Amino acid sequence: MSSTHFRLVLVASMILGLIGGFFDLMFPSAVPEALSQAQAAYDAELSTPALIVAVLVGLITLVGGIAAFVGLFIFRPWAPRLAVVTTALALFVWPALGANVSSGWSVALADLSSTLWGVVLAVVYFSPLKERFIATR
Repeated sequence: MSSTHFRLVLVASMILGLIGGFFDLMFPSAVPEALSQAQAAYDAELSTPALIVAVLVGLITLVGGIAAFVGLFIFRPWAPRLAVVTTALALFVWPALGANVSSGWSVALADLSSTLWGVVLAVVYFSPLKERFIATR
């Protein structure tokens, strides 16, 4: 994979993730009203302390993820490790936020984004491109 292709996959992962994350906000009719109401009722019952911790860890993960994205895009040696750490943190944040109602389109776009992110992580560790992430002095 060339550097250009790597960057295209990286950017596609980010864009698809953002579109997937905001799809239901842009197209509220994608989720039936009854499910939206059930989600609102569920959200109102969430434990506030647990939610605050999840949101704080989520914000740290978001900032780390953005830094990792930029670092991967410009081939910084610290970026692959940060990308793995933020990915692992995200795996702990999502379950802490509880159940979530999403449209099929939102889930499909998010899944495609996650798959491309997995490709990015595999490439930085298991392809000739990994040499671009080695620190040189």
